[in-house]
Amino acid sequence: MLPQLYKRIKNKLRRQRQESLVLRGILHGYRAWIGPQIVQFDVTNRCNNNCLCCWNNSPLLGEPTEEKKREKEYELPFDLIKRTIDELKEMGTKTLFLAGGGEPFMHPKIMEILRCAKENQMRIVINTNFTLVDKKMAKEIVDLKIDLMHISILAGTERTYVLTHPSKTENTFCRIKDTLKYLLYIRSRKNQVGPVPFPHIDLYYVIFNKNYQDINNMVELAMELKVNTLEFTPIDIIPGKTDVLLLNDIQRKEVLEEVKIQQHRLEEFNKQHGGRVTFIEQYNSFINRLSAEGAVKGEYEVNTLVNWPCYVGWSFLRILANGNVIPCLKAHRISVGNIYEQSIRNIWNSPEQQLFRKESFKLDRNSPYFRMIGNNPDAQFGCLNSCDNIQINIDMHKKYGGILSKYGKV
Repeated sequence: MLPQLYKRIKNKLRRQRQESLVLRGILHGYRAWIGPQIVQFDVTNRCNNNCLCCWNNSPLLGEPTEEKKREKEYELPFDLIKRTIDELKEMGTKTLFLAGGGEPFMHPKIMEILRCAKENQMRIVINTNFTLVDKKMAKEIVDLKIDLMHISILAGTERTYVLTHPSKTENTFCRIKDTLKYLLYIRSRKNQVGPVPFPHIDLYYVIFNKNYQDINNMVELAMELKVNTLEFTPIDIIPGKTDVLLLNDIQRKEVLEEVKIQQHRLEEFNKQHGGRVTFIEQYNSFINRLSAEGAVKGEYEVNTLVNWPCYVGWSFLRILANGNVIPCLKAHRISVGNIYEQSIRNIWNSPEQQLFRKESFKLDRNSPYFRMIGNNPDAQFGCLNSCDNIQINIDMHKKYGGILSKYGKV
């Protein structure tokens, strides 16, 4: 009992020190005294799928240019990934996301990457289409105690899966479901003596006009498998390409009503099973985003980007498959450095990253800087279309906003 108490006290003191260092950087205005808490690694741009809603591989994007074809083959070598992970560990990074421009399990050394990150005692989150995970890999994922898997399948039935993935068959959907059942079975056996199951399984659904009528089936699938969470997000469009997938106003209202119905349905399901079994992650955020006045144009953040500063520059980095480092998930046109050329430590306080902190903290919607954010080059303020860092920012404002207001910073 005593060693556990010491451990809790030690962890609490460590968190307090980390939070004070983050706050010191925010108060300074543009420097950071501790590394990013969360880093996303796009370990590869290669993908075996062609999801209709994807901004990289959707068939609606048309024939890729030669430059785009080369970009789709970018992949970070394992030695560079390992070196960067080791450095991030020294900087205080706690969470690694493996996601981005391609399918992480396309990387030939994905399991070595997972082992390396876990050896560094990092929290690991994987965004995956789950088509390449076999039962052997599923078992090792459970053994490694990977923390969270966002499984993007876009459908609750075989028919909708094929509709949203033109290169796949109904058998692909059935195989995903079968492997996921196996992973959950192994997880239940592995964790039967402990309270926390690893990995947490989240079924991730981008909602658009080809799958919005499948929401009931998406929830049905989540309840059948008894996954931890399911998550809905509206499609982030490429203007002139994937905007044909936007929900019209009638469809948008149908989705809002249906998701509210399903929320109540899950509440009843959980009562019947004696606890919080399966629930909708970031439910309020989805409702707010899809309720936005500009939602039918793909502008979702009017209700979520309130008059707070953006703190992401002190908490997050994304490393692309070509080595470029960008300061937020939607800033793919803003590079603050490249890990082939610089250490991640130097990039974290580079002039480019410091400029991002200054601009994002002011969050002047008329600043030309924000034309570089997002997928719409004509947007005056690109953050309004889709901000994938919004939850990080909400959490940071809850933590630091009150203190900053005392100093007249917000």
